[in-house]
Amino acid sequence: MKHPQIPNLIKISVFLFFALFVISCGGGEEKEELPDRAKVAEAKKALDEENYEKAKSSIEYFLAQFPEDVEALFIYSGILLKTGQAAKAKEKANILLEIDPALAEPHAILGEVAYSRRDFPTALKLSRKALKINPKLQAPYWVIGEIYLLQGKVKAGIKVLLEAHNLDPKNVETLKKLASGYIKNKEYASAKKFLEIGLNIDEKVPGLHYNLAVVYTNMGNGPKAMEHIELALEQYEDLDTLFWAGKSRDTRRLIERKFKLNK
Repeated sequence: MKHPQIPNLIKISVFLFFALFVISCGGGEEKEELPDRAKVAEAKKALDEENYEKAKSSIEYFLAQFPEDVEALFIYSGILLKTGQAAKAKEKANILLEIDPALAEPHAILGEVAYSRRDFPTALKLSRKALKINPKLQAPYWVIGEIYLLQGKVKAGIKVLLEAHNLDPKNVETLKKLASGYIKNKEYASAKKFLEIGLNIDEKVPGLHYNLAVVYTNMGNGPKAMEHIELALEQYEDLDTLFWAGKSRDTRRLIERKFKLNK
């Protein structure tokens, strides 16, 4: 006696076998492996915390595997600029231009390079060009804002840095720069507000503590000023950031004398 269901079962079995074969072979096409971006996130966090050695190590590890990753190259250039290696940062910008001349990032890097060399007209031109391509990029706002602050256009500088903050409220570097603008304008309560926002995001950023020490000094609160300058000094020493560690010691001595504090 024939079983009419058997041919159907055979068909189903063949279909399932073929489906499994296709799945196991990726449909006949190799899928491009996506990079694990944990090292990029690690580098960004270390850069925010002014831990440049860790940031450099993390991003170099990632770039060894993905040498044309735009975000990683952009972060690397930022680390190079922070460590006084403007010429190498410019090299990274040129690599990005080769990858895609329409990218905003290389113009932003070149703007920062020009700023580091105090070529402010070129820095402004390149930073504005970067923002025309990508108005959400943070670095061009920093350059424009800081140039305005240095030129005495303090309110204009604060306005630009507020735009950057509104685009990314959790960006600690922007919070530091914005607070510096308010300190320069003697708006210490506003500076304190943004520095405390930064500390709520990451308390291991020595620049936040240093600026808070300056704020509390100007607000007449010696004990709080001392508390934050001690934290800044401790963190700068842990990071072997010699210049800022030395500056923190000098500021600590000034606070001690101003408020007649004994260690």
